[in-house]
Amino acid sequence: MFLKTMIIDDEPAICSELEYLLKKYIDIDVISIHYNPIDALPHIVNSEPDLLFLDIQMPGMNGLEFAQKLSQLSRPPLIVFSTAFHEHALEAFSTPAVGYLTKPILESQLDDAIKKVKTLLHKPDGYERTPTSGDHAGAGTILDEQVCIRKNNKIIPIPVSSIYFAFVRERDLFIATKDSVEKWDRSLNELEVILNRSGHFFRSHRNYILNLRQIKEIIPWFNNTYLIKMNDNSQTEIPVSRGKTKMFRSMMNL
Repeated sequence: MFLKTMIIDDEPAICSELEYLLKKYIDIDVISIHYNPIDALPHIVNSEPDLLFLDIQMPGMNGLEFAQKLSQLSRPPLIVFSTAFHEHALEAFSTPAVGYLTKPILESQLDDAIKKVKTLLHKPDGYERTPTSGDHAGAGTILDEQVCIRKNNKIIPIPVSSIYFAFVRERDLFIATKDSVEKWDRSLNELEVILNRSGHFFRSHRNYILNLRQIKEIIPWFNNTYLIKMNDNSQTEIPVSRGKTKMFRSMMNL
């Protein structure tokens, strides 16, 4: 399996050097290079790379902040930090990163990081990535994940793909499909973990999660935020909070 890999660093010379060093690994495929995180985000969302080499000190948004944002994605890449500043090491290990390289990058350092990445990707405890259409493994049929609600003394499964959005109202959680809204006796955070595995849900607000594939309209709203009209029969409108606006724009290529 080829590991789809991206490099994000604001120094083009460093990017070129790292790309050159990675060429010796026959199963590493550098699919793109970016010089700042904001430009890279939509490419990460669309391409779903397996591995990201990420600089820490960059203008606009540093790599530590960016790594925390990527952890919200349903299929975040494994991250290896690279930096010339040793004092960032402790901060780096408080993020979802799996490796830390100091500049100038030594081949022995890089070897160790790549070995760790490959070990994590093939562990049976949840690190292994779901095969993509480009992989040669995993040809078996994968059933759509589902959640089960209780209604009229019956247990009814709802496929994740049929969920349009979910929301909390007066501490109760509701799951909406195209033509119905059902109460679920668990928390929105628990549901978010399940929905995020599909790769196309977004927590737009502390009380809402929406299916990005079921958006009908994106309406500009006050304070540079958005109101999302969904494709359900009621055309429900869902807010995007200010703190989620930048990521939503990147994910939707706005």
